Amino acid sequence: MNEFVNILKYRLVWLNLLLCVVFTILSFYFFETAAFLFILLSNLFDILGYHFSLIRRTTQLPEKIIIHSYRINQFMYDVLLLLIIGIQFDWIASLTGWIMKLFGLQDVFYYFFLKEKLPQNWTWMKWTPLGFFQGNLTKNEIVTQSVIGILIAIVLLILR
Repeated sequence: MNEFVNILKYRLVWLNLLLCVVFTILSFYFFETAAFLFILLSNLFDILGYHFSLIRRTTQLPEKIIIHSYRINQFMYDVLLLLIIGIQFDWIASLTGWIMKLFGLQDVFYYFFLKEKLPQNWTWMKWTPLGFFQGNLTKNEIVTQSVIGILIAIVLLILR
């Protein structure tokens, strides 16, 4: 239990968890908040899985294999989370949560909740809309792309 408390006290992990609880409750009353619940839960998984399990590990396996297996786990978690949110709350909220993740918001949250500066170069974001065409992205491009993703999600939720 002491280790769990130490993890929660690490930077802003406690805030991410608290917002997950708040947005879960809000999602039962306002389906639109389920989209943001997806991003917050996915980010918490990324912090616990990537930051605590991968960065702070000791192992003999090659890093590429470890990261690849983590990304498979993360993808499966996100798909299940999208299905659960769609079934429990609303499919449009689930879709808009996926859009915000696709546009890089969860990765921005990752750095925010860990109180780390956003990197200047984002070499791993090739799967985002802008990254698909451009490859490596800058910090400003990621932030702009995330804001565009939020705006698209809000418009879809309003038009629902």
